Amino acid sequence: MIDQAVPRFHAAVDLGASSGRVMLGRWADGRLELTEVHRFPNGPITQDGRLRWDAEHLFEETLVGLAEAVRIAAAAGGVLDGIGVDSWGVDIALVGVGTGTAFPTVPHHRGADADGPARAAVLVDAATAYAMTGVLEQTINTSYQLRSRAEELDARRADGDRPTVLLVPDLWVWLLTGVVGAERTIASTTQLLDQGTGDWAAELIRRWGLDGFDFPPVVAPGTVVDPTTPEVTARLGSSVPIPVHRVAEHDTASALAFARPDGAELLVSSGSWSLVGVCLPAPVLTEHARTAGFTNEAGVSGSSLLLRNLAGMWLLTECARAWSAEDGSAVDLVELVSAATAEAETDEDVRPAVFDVADPRLLVPGDMPERIATLCRETGQRPPSGRSDTVRSVVESLAVAYAETVRACEAITGVAIRSVRIVGGGSRNRLLCARTAARTGLPVTAGPAEASALGNLAVQLVAAGHAPSLDAVYRHGQDDHDHDHERTPT
Repeated sequence: MIDQAVPRFHAAVDLGASSGRVMLGRWADGRLELTEVHRFPNGPITQDGRLRWDAEHLFEETLVGLAEAVRIAAAAGGVLDGIGVDSWGVDIALVGVGTGTAFPTVPHHRGADADGPARAAVLVDAATAYAMTGVLEQTINTSYQLRSRAEELDARRADGDRPTVLLVPDLWVWLLTGVVGAERTIASTTQLLDQGTGDWAAELIRRWGLDGFDFPPVVAPGTVVDPTTPEVTARLGSSVPIPVHRVAEHDTASALAFARPDGAELLVSSGSWSLVGVCLPAPVLTEHARTAGFTNEAGVSGSSLLLRNLAGMWLLTECARAWSAEDGSAVDLVELVSAATAEAETDEDVRPAVFDVADPRLLVPGDMPERIATLCRETGQRPPSGRSDTVRSVVESLAVAYAETVRACEAITGVAIRSVRIVGGGSRNRLLCARTAARTGLPVTAGPAEASALGNLAVQLVAAGHAPSLDAVYRHGQDDHDHDHERTPT
């Protein structure tokens, strides 16, 4: 039995579309001590002509980070007493019979079949699927990915073989513990979770021909799964197995774990994607919400997130990648954003071109600066004249989209939005915060930047009885380097 006086640490594995990290947290003296112990890059790879995640490499980096967390905890005279994993949504691995013995592959959603929604609508129309799941008919949906994979698997498996569907954080939990399962917030991104029951939508799965797959039981965030396997425990250098939690496994749900379900604050989880909307006590499954482009995803404590899934910092990352290819050397995106911010502050009367950040042509890798220029031309605007101008155009377009989402949320919910909170990496973008305040006419609070990891740790700490509430962790555990502040309209 572990001595209660021994310092007890928890690790958050936070997997993002452009990077992953392992954060170490300890609740002590009424405050969360938060430390980044390992960070590693992430991005798609092409394998066998298909876009995939390098899942094996990502898991190896995860183990490196967790081993460092064990070492740091031991050096402080303590133990690593919990692990939780969160990640982006929709992408899945198939494990079990008929899927081979190699490390499970995880196809990338940006390589999904563009015709998936249209083919699925022949069997179940989009409005009916939305009324069941609350999820829009987006190309990236797990439902369409699974329909594409069902046919190729039929040729490889014997009668009765049923591969198990695991979303990315559930795959990680399985690799760490050997236990198969599913967590509600990440499952809600699939377009296969019934909003009425909180369980898999059996009728939809049958009608879409997906009943040849096994879908694990769905549990709420905060559930303790099992300790790490002997092999993983030894690899991490721990003297005892480490408990693994199913936290709010969708990184957006973790990032917004502290949102109050009153619909009065616009929430922006700003990373590679911008997830923009409000937190409510229940999903909104109306045709108005569907045609306005909102999806419903599960939050913590039974709440529901009514969100628009828009492009985010991916646009700037892809621009930097294109410019790096031109220059033959790395382009520093932070420097570009800083330069654009300085220009905007000294030349406030100049407004850059604005484009639709939800345009599907922006979803896949490619020449992003040229795509942005094309979208501007199509709406009769002068395209950005250079790199700094392009950065300003991206930021301004995001701010415009956020402002339009304020109006749309108010029309759907009937609740007046009084403020905006931007969390995630985009909260460090001073220009984005300022332009959002100007476009919405609302005060903007920026941070925390490591919101997903913070929410991940908060769910673990409360579940383990080490912290009194999610709100307490939030109020006393924000990452200090964010310098949260209020931005008033300009």
